[in-house]
Amino acid sequence: MAFGDGIRRNIAHVDPSERALLRDAFIELNKRFFPGTRTDTPPGGVTWWFKQDEIHQATHVHGGTEFVPWHREIVNRLEAMLRQINPKLTLHYWDWTQDPTNIPNANLGGGATGNLNLFTTAFMGYGGSSSAPIGEPWLSAGYYVPGAANYRSTDPFDSVNNNPADPPREVVRFVSGSPRTTAQDSEILNQSDYADMRARLETAHNAMHGFVNMGGTHTSFRDPFVFLLHSNVDRLFARWQTDPAHPERLAAATLYGSESGDVGLNSNVEPWSGGGGTRPWTAPESQQIPHDYKAASIVAPPCYDTNHSNFFVLEAENPLNAATNRYQVIFNEVPEEETTWRAAVIRVFTCGDVTIKVKAGTEPAAPFLVSTPLVHLPHGPNAYVDLRIWFQFTAGAVGTAPQTLSPVNTTILCEENGQEFLFELRANTIKRRTVAVQLALDQSGSMSWAAGTSGATRLQVLVDAANLFANLIQKNNGIGIIRFDDDAYPPNDPTYGGMSITKILADGFGDSTRAMAIGKIAAHGAHGNTSVGDGLEMARTQLAALPMGSYEEKAIILLTDGLENTPKMIADVGPIDDKTFAVGLGNETQVDTAALTALAGSTGGYLLLSGLLSASLDDQFRLRKFFMQILAGVTKTSIVKDPIGYINVGTKVRIPFQLCEADINCRVILLTDFPVVKLSIETPNGQIIDEANAGSFATTFDTTTNVKTARFALPVAFQSDKLHAGTWHAILQIATTGPTPEVPAFQAKSAKYCLSVHSFSNLRMDASVSQNGFTPGSTFSLRTRLTEYGVPVEKRAAVTAELEYPDHTKGLLAFAETQPGVFDTSMVANPAGLYRFKVLAEGTTYKGAPFTREQLMTAAVFHEIGRPDQGGWDDGGRIVGILERCCRRMGVFVGIIIALLIVIILLTLVPT
Repeated sequence: MAFGDGIRRNIAHVDPSERALLRDAFIELNKRFFPGTRTDTPPGGVTWWFKQDEIHQATHVHGGTEFVPWHREIVNRLEAMLRQINPKLTLHYWDWTQDPTNIPNANLGGGATGNLNLFTTAFMGYGGSSSAPIGEPWLSAGYYVPGAANYRSTDPFDSVNNNPADPPREVVRFVSGSPRTTAQDSEILNQSDYADMRARLETAHNAMHGFVNMGGTHTSFRDPFVFLLHSNVDRLFARWQTDPAHPERLAAATLYGSESGDVGLNSNVEPWSGGGGTRPWTAPESQQIPHDYKAASIVAPPCYDTNHSNFFVLEAENPLNAATNRYQVIFNEVPEEETTWRAAVIRVFTCGDVTIKVKAGTEPAAPFLVSTPLVHLPHGPNAYVDLRIWFQFTAGAVGTAPQTLSPVNTTILCEENGQEFLFELRANTIKRRTVAVQLALDQSGSMSWAAGTSGATRLQVLVDAANLFANLIQKNNGIGIIRFDDDAYPPNDPTYGGMSITKILADGFGDSTRAMAIGKIAAHGAHGNTSVGDGLEMARTQLAALPMGSYEEKAIILLTDGLENTPKMIADVGPIDDKTFAVGLGNETQVDTAALTALAGSTGGYLLLSGLLSASLDDQFRLRKFFMQILAGVTKTSIVKDPIGYINVGTKVRIPFQLCEADINCRVILLTDFPVVKLSIETPNGQIIDEANAGSFATTFDTTTNVKTARFALPVAFQSDKLHAGTWHAILQIATTGPTPEVPAFQAKSAKYCLSVHSFSNLRMDASVSQNGFTPGSTFSLRTRLTEYGVPVEKRAAVTAELEYPDHTKGLLAFAETQPGVFDTSMVANPAGLYRFKVLAEGTTYKGAPFTREQLMTAAVFHEIGRPDQGGWDDGGRIVGILERCCRRMGVFVGIIIALLIVIILLTLVPT
């Protein structure tokens, strides 16, 4: 046996030195005080020790269903307090089949054994055959104070003298009668139902309180020996629970058998839930957490040396197939070519080491593989541990789905006891959801103008953002490029050609299709006027020409920086069936805000307006954020978190983000203004994933100019851990070694970064904004939908929107859940200008894991829009265009003058 291993043992079997440490810790309990004074209501200034007496006499439960679990709670909490004094201590038990004054074969120290009397001044004090004070070591410790002026009488309900801040005048004890027999204890353990077991256990408890008499029901908890007795009560309860033939006794729903519906067992455990008129811990009651008798802290049996080892499969994760009598590891709806991990989960209640492994000869073959063939777990402090043997499955090549594979059998073996668990691996595949994205890029002359005050032209901003989109769009999706000015040009146009919709072949930045797209984007220029309708029509034509079934979905991303001034107009094109996302490079009066809002909103997309871009941190990444969000939108990917900031040389930035069990994979995207920032990932259990060890975590890092990514499937299989739901961190540091010549430039200033965490997930958020007009005073209506596995996230989330007004002041909008999983809010937009929204959702999944989701939106109201030649951004940017407009207007003027002259001449010719 090992001191400090957390196992509760027969107190007579532990070394005398450990018994002495336990005694000393009990003494120390009476030297530590809770806050407050004895005159408080309820009283404060109570010692840690006398608090237990106060709790017991005020809130104990005897003679009913709660007796056994209530006393487990107080024993567990007393042990936790002892461990605050000495972390290695365990609250051992007195085996009541032995006379505590004469226990045979006890540990006497130094390897000697013999008879032991627990009731001596060296341990528990007096324990003779007649009633007398317990004496030392408790008298000197202040467990009672003979003749004290302020004291508690032997009647705890004495309204004058009953104050838990005062010790009693005496604590007495005597031993009379006989201990229990092992046969009597066996009768308790042989009961099949909780009701019969707990009734017999309480009867035995009552008899042993008579055998070692520590006073009445309401005074016995002034004697430290009471906790050794009650630890034994709990030991028998734990042994009954861990009977391998009855795993149902370890589950909250079935532990209490026929009494599961009892009102008491479904009520809060007091006073630790905040009621009962007693302050159990510190004030305020920060540790009062409401819970009933089915809470895990009560249901899970503590570790005693007499517990059975109990192993069973967790059916919530591995449902039983009754037809084959095997538990299932299910790889459900795995997209083509993707590899994912699932685990066979065995819940283990044991006080010893455990080793489980895939039995030799039952290892599955491809496309299934064993990721962790063996898991060894040394004994730890937890009441139970879920051990996982990880399997992986790789779906077939593109074009092979859907498939349903025949089940593959495997067996997991526990080495310590030879127990076997039968499993079958099942999988079905689905066609990888792909989208063809057609970029329709405005190349009117004004694209060469400044994008605001940032120092960049609109063309530079477009190229930067479109390049990022081309680098990040996932494998097997398609990307195409067409350009438009006062006309639209097909991909093969000899002058302004773009790129036909082409499939991305690999997820890495080095993919040839990405390179081709980036080359075409780099060739983008600035020419002519603006015909948005022509651009839309050409984009739609390219998508319509795709072979049937080549992509599951189609989308248009339209970028324009001006007002349409040349046919065709948007209204001339007719309804657009493909989802359309519009990016307006400018403010609300410089693009066709109303027309683009109507277009995008009618297709399930949306319009994002950049505004005039400054050199601010927000504006530095604004258009790239827009393109990343649109990419998430077209590929049904969720944005988990999307912060920006600065980083200095020598500092480390840890950015937390929440992943949940509904997330299928994750990609962390880092954008910087210079390629000097290193990216690594910290898992919820503190493991660091970087480029050096990425393979061990099935994680892939990619780097290109000013962009770094890390992507991984979920869950991440690492040893016996389930790295999935929890708080992850992105860690950013400026590289100080290697080929980074820019580093010296940052010794005196910061690097800018934008971190975006995306997850392909079964938990999705869709946010939208609509408006009933475009003039000041119109109403914006914001709506957000949250679903998990297609079911509304009802009453488990809160949604807000960070709002930036046109004058750049800030506000916050709170959403109300108007329908299950639907959140609404609205506002009146009085000042003219651009409104920016960052919608934030926070909540918990079905399994209680936290999640976050984010989305950017814009809306605008404005007065009458001036034509480009009346101020604002010009549509063509050419002297020729200006002259043409001037000539057209002069022609009209001259025509009117000529008409007037003709009328005058005719009038003069008419005879008077």
